[in-house]
This record gives sequence, C-alpha cells and structure tokens, in this order.
Amino acid sequence: MSRVLFITPGESRWWSREGGGWGPGPGGSDDPVWVVTDLAEESLNECKVPRLYGRDRRSFVQRQVAGRYPDTPFCGAIPNPAQGDSLGSLVPTRYVMFGIDAAERINTELDAIRAPLAGVWPISMLMGVLASHRALPSDLFVVLPGPESLRIVYLKNRIPILTRLTLTPNQPNAQVDEIVRTIRHLENTQAVTRDGKAFPVLYLGDPVRIEPLLAPARLILVELPQTGEAVVGDWRHALFDLVLKSPIGQVAPLSRRVGYLSAKLSRLARYLALLIFVVGLFAASSNLLSIYRKVEQRLAVTEQIEDLDQQIDGLNAHIASYGVSPDIVRKALALAESELDSAPDIEPYLRMVSQSIARDSNLRIKELHWRLIAPGVEACVAALAQGGATGSGNEAKAPGSDVRRIELGFELAIPGSYGPRDRALTLRAVSNAIAAIDGATVLLDANKEQASGSLRGGSIVSGATQLKWCLTLPGTGAKPKSADGGAGT
Repeated sequence: MSRVLFITPGESRWWSREGGGWGPGPGGSDDPVWVVTDLAEESLNECKVPRLYGRDRRSFVQRQVAGRYPDTPFCGAIPNPAQGDSLGSLVPTRYVMFGIDAAERINTELDAIRAPLAGVWPISMLMGVLASHRALPSDLFVVLPGPESLRIVYLKNRIPILTRLTLTPNQPNAQVDEIVRTIRHLENTQAVTRDGKAFPVLYLGDPVRIEPLLAPARLILVELPQTGEAVVGDWRHALFDLVLKSPIGQVAPLSRRVGYLSAKLSRLARYLALLIFVVGLFAASSNLLSIYRKVEQRLAVTEQIEDLDQQIDGLNAHIASYGVSPDIVRKALALAESELDSAPDIEPYLRMVSQSIARDSNLRIKELHWRLIAPGVEACVAALAQGGATGSGNEAKAPGSDVRRIELGFELAIPGSYGPRDRALTLRAVSNAIAAIDGATVLLDANKEQASGSLRGGSIVSGATQLKWCLTLPGTGAKPKSADGGAGT
C-alpha cells in the first residue's frame, strides 16, 4: 500500500492508494511515506553562479541555497540552463533554488511518522514536473484551485521560477484576476515581456466555467496530452501518482530518509544477490553441461576404439585365412614398387638411338638389344666378347654402379656405296651423338674400334668388322643433347 501525507495550511491528511484509486487512509502503518506540502512558505528563486566545475560548483550552489534558506533544511536547487545553451546544460551557470520556510511545522509532522520517509516534495515542484511535458508550451502557467486557495506556478523553459499560494475563493472570476495579477508581477520584474501575446494556462481543475473568461484576459487553456478529453476529478491524485515515482524537487535532509534509503539499498542488495545466484547457477549449469558432453564424447570415442579393435581382429583373421603373412605381402608390394612399377619404358631409349642416326637417312639399325641390369652386374659383356674389344672404361667400377642401369646396344648398317671417308665421318657423328646423352657410359664404340685399324690402299686393315655400340644409362631415363648443347627431343 502506498501512502501520502498531504500538508496544507489548515490540515494534514493521510491518503492511501488501494485498488487503483486514492482515498483517505490511516496513518499508522509501516509502509514508506511520501510527504507533499502545499504551504504559503514555499518559494522559488533564480540565481546565477560562476562557470565552475565538479565539486567547486556543487559547494558554491549549496552555499547559495543555505544563504537563501538559513532557517530551514527543506531546500534544494536545480539547474536552469537557457534555451539552446548546450554548454549551459553541461556546466550550468543558472539555478533555481526552492525551499519551504516552515521547518517547525514540517518537523512536527515528520516526528509523528514512525514509518520510513521516502521524502518531502513541495507541490510547486510536482506541478512543474507534471507540466514539463514536451507537448506543452515551454512557458506556461499551471493553476491548481482549492476550496479557498489557489496555487499558481509559472514555468519558463519548462523550469518553475515562480510559485504563489493565495487565499482565493473557488470562483472563476477571482481565479482569472489572480492569474492576471501574477502576469503583471512578472512583467514588472521583467521575467516576461510586454508584447501583448496570450499566455497558455494549464488548469488543474474543471475548466468548463473558467474557459470563457480566459480569452478576454489574453489567456489560452491547454490540456495534458495523456489525459485527452477525460476529466480528472481531483488533480491532487495525479500529483500523488507522480510523487510515488520520486521525481526531482525532494527537499528532506538525508537524516530523515535513512530508514527508507537503507531499506531500498537492502532490497537492491537482495535483488543483486539473487541475480548473482542466478548467474552463478547458470554458469555452474553450463559447466556441468560441458562436463556431461565431454563424458559423452569420451564414451563415444571408447566405443569407436572398441569397434576398430573388433574390425582389426576380423581383418587379422581374414588375412590369416589366406595362409600368407602380412610381412610377405608387404615385401611383395615393396618389390613391385621398387622393381616392377619402377621399370623404365623402352620408348625414350629407342628415340635416343633413332636421334643418334637421324642425321643420315641412309643408315639402318641392323640389330638392337635393351635390358635392365641389376646393381653390380657387368654390362655389355656379350657385345665386348663378340667384338673382341675391351671397351672404353671399367663399368663395374664406375660411380653409380650400385644402382639399377639400362644396357642399350645396337649394330649399324652403312650402305656399301660409302667410301672410307664417308664411312669414318658417319661413325664419328653417331659416336658423338651417343656420347652427348646425359648419364651415358659408352662401353663399346664402333668408331674407336674402326679407328684402331689402318688405311692401306683404300681399305682398312685390322679394323672392326661389325659396327656396334654398347652403353649403359641410368634407370631413371636420359635425354640426348642437341647439336647446340641443349637437351634433344
């Protein structure tokens, strides 16, 4: 239950909010209390301060407020920046001081309250907050009629700068006269200009009787946007609803509000503790969920390992049924890879031989042999034995003889129409082409064997009767060089 103590010059009345409406209520309760005053001692005063910053500005404003209200602790100040002054909004140099010079009356009422005190609000400040809606004019009169009184608050730039409580009967003519009297006071103090414009009025009462009297007095009636055409029975209830939100304008000293603020902080601490508990519980649940997922993953991996072990056992049993050990299969695969699959193709070597004799279209290959020999095996043994030659080098001791090689041999047929000179040039050209092959080791060279004879009477004596060549090549293949020293194609 929300409770409000409404203090007026004639009485102090308790109001309580139950069931969505306000009504007179009891004062003896432990619920927090909001105090609203409507006293003649309420006042508003504008003041200017130097452009100070931080603590210096707060201290200066506090001294100004204490100097203006030396006899009451129920006072305060709010910034009053000029319209369009962005720097003044950050570092204000204009303030509106407000206070209630009725400390004895208010202290007496507060001492009788045993419940926590939320604060004390002058009704002038509540009316200013209510009328500061953006849809309303920035300069505005707010009028709250009472049975035998009239409260008038003037807002400039949506900040209350003047408040008056007059003993005015609840009659439209008297109320309009009092509003006009307030306008004359503002014009005399140069708070407003004498430009003849009409002033907007927010009338917190039944406007039916007073509205016809406003236009002749250069006054315009305005309404709050949120109320629309709905008639508010007692505008004090709207102000009571507003004070429950604890708006600006609170004037009670901190010592009076300790119980309420401590209870509010305690409630905030409980909410914070509950939030921390929920967050901790969520974090713990996240960790537990993560641990549960890891355990599930571990179990799944274990099951996969068991399935793989079963598959391996099945494969081992299937392999054992063939009667061949895996080591023998591996050696056979290694042999196929190193011996069978790595055997070079004969086609590039045949191309080498054809390129060696390609310079002369009359030459023919009479005999050709090609074989792959193992490391350490002597090459061209049969060719050397048939030709009775010793070759041009010791192939068994040649570098790289511990790797697989290609033995390539062929016999050349030269036309009988070639004379000794043409024959010698042809043999030399073929030998040079063979010697130009990369990695070739020539063991039998018909050109050298032919050159070992002697030319007598146009015939060769003791020369080679067979024109044979025999050479070895690396097992990875080789390329003949072209005439200009490059690789042949």
